[in-house]
Amino acid sequence: NLLNILNQAKIKMQDLNLIATGIGPGSFTGVRIAVSTARMIAQILELPLVGLITHDIYAASAFESCEEEKVLVAFDAKKGRVFGALYKKSNSVIPESIIPAGDYEIDFLLKDLQKGERLLCIGDGSSLYRKEISATAESSGFKYTIKENFLPSGDIACKMALNLYNKDKSKYESYIVTLPFYARMSDAEVARIR
Repeated sequence: NLLNILNQAKIKMQDLNLIATGIGPGSFTGVRIAVSTARMIAQILELPLVGLITHDIYAASAFESCEEEKVLVAFDAKKGRVFGALYKKSNSVIPESIIPAGDYEIDFLLKDLQKGERLLCIGDGSSLYRKEISATAESSGFKYTIKENFLPSGDIACKMALNLYNKDKSKYESYIVTLPFYARMSDAEVARIR
């Protein structure tokens, strides 16, 4: 629970002054639970809440230590699709997206990569679609590396949250404005429309 985590980090509840959370895209249930929990904590503690695109956290963490100039973040979205995004290296705390986080076929995320470019691929969708990435790389001439089991940096996520918060504090004062980013309708919503 939260108190155990804070105790392990030797942080007291009253030392907190900002809450941040990944808002997706990703698993409908996972995103909903993460954002709801962060909103509840921010409401109870009366703290500002910053929502971060989950893929931005992964890309910024990857750029911290990789040689590649582009990063593909792809998580399995089932149904032959990924929750993915493509980024290029920049000097910004928030990575610069070429294709913003969303619900895509893997080929769409790779279509504009050029001969000689170097791409780091992270997320379980990269491993799942290894054959498609390899085939596109062979035909387009870009080089790629798939990094298995990549975990983002909490330190990087904190820097990103502080950067956004300091740019416009009023935007994050109320937990109400931080909402999940699902990128597509849930199966239940799709069924209801039919």
